[in-house]
Amino acid sequence: MKKLIHLSLLMCSFIAFSQEIINESDESIAVDNYVSEDSETRYGFKIGVNISSYSGTNLNDIQDGLNDSRIGFVGGFFIDMHLAGKLRFQPEILYSGQGAKEEALRADYLQFPLMLKYELTDFLNIQVGPQIGVKIHEFEDSFKNFDFGVNGGIGLTILENVAIEARYNLGLADMFDQDRAPNFEGKNAVIQIGLTYRL
Repeated sequence: MKKLIHLSLLMCSFIAFSQEIINESDESIAVDNYVSEDSETRYGFKIGVNISSYSGTNLNDIQDGLNDSRIGFVGGFFIDMHLAGKLRFQPEILYSGQGAKEEALRADYLQFPLMLKYELTDFLNIQVGPQIGVKIHEFEDSFKNFDFGVNGGIGLTILENVAIEARYNLGLADMFDQDRAPNFEGKNAVIQIGLTYRL
């Protein structure tokens, strides 16, 4: 719940910042009248940080402090394709360091987000889509090999080919293997903030 509140505040800050830019611009932009002129397929890469832990978890009942958030690296590649009107499709391949602060609760994944992006203006978009993950490293042999969840977020273009993206990933699968970690349960919960560069 705390992470949902934090993400909501972050999104509100981005939207407020974007609105200020619109208000101060010499030429006002009407969101309802905006039409995307970028119909090209673009490639790019992204880097950023994850603030991750677990939702739907019993970790706090087991030991205080065990579910403190982990600050992890995220990075990878994406394709940005125009679908129709203001709608774009952005599949990605990301290395993503996730889990909790305690080393035994960390796991790294290859994540495959499939994001639909709706362009509110030429520099502001909202995003939503599913995500599938494959575990590639863990510090303890306690986790399942596959993850899936849903993403929601926003993107803000700050230069011609550079944007800031903020997302929240809500995992839908219990990540702890009950044969190897029978007393644990929890789903991935990740706030992700990153920079993207389109080639």
